[in-house]
Amino acid sequence: MTSLVFPACFLALAALSGLAAANGRRWALRLPLLAATPVLALAVWWQLSQRDGLPTGARPADGSALVASVVQAPTPGDAGAIYLWAQPPNSETPRSYRLPYTRELERAATHAASAAKQGRPVGVRTAKKGKGSKGRRRDEVTSSGLQFYRLPPHGLEAKDPSG
Repeated sequence: MTSLVFPACFLALAALSGLAAANGRRWALRLPLLAATPVLALAVWWQLSQRDGLPTGARPADGSALVASVVQAPTPGDAGAIYLWAQPPNSETPRSYRLPYTRELERAATHAASAAKQGRPVGVRTAKKGKGSKGRRRDEVTSSGLQFYRLPPHGLEAKDPSG
């Protein structure tokens, strides 16, 4: 369904632009078409930013499996970013996420990506800061609210990581 939104908006935008540009004496009747054209242009732009191959600014869904991460360190002209590639639960396709750079998230993402590269499945979830049960420290929780944790090997049922 979502894949049809982009072509539909593009065709509607082209049709409205053509109708609005057509010659005619009743230009006031075309005024609603002229008003709708920028709205559809924004819809097309939004749909392009939501494509599967482009990183989204949203957080990964709870229980996503980390595939890889890339850190873009901050420079004087750029605040930096951390890109995560994670596979959401019940999905066959990984998704790319762009998160704001923090040193804490860089350390956690680098550690998690290293574990994933070594073949240990790593999960991602949104978590609150705090201690685990019995005073044990939970897996590292970053200031972005993300927590990386070890997933069970494929084929085994996942245990709730919150304890």
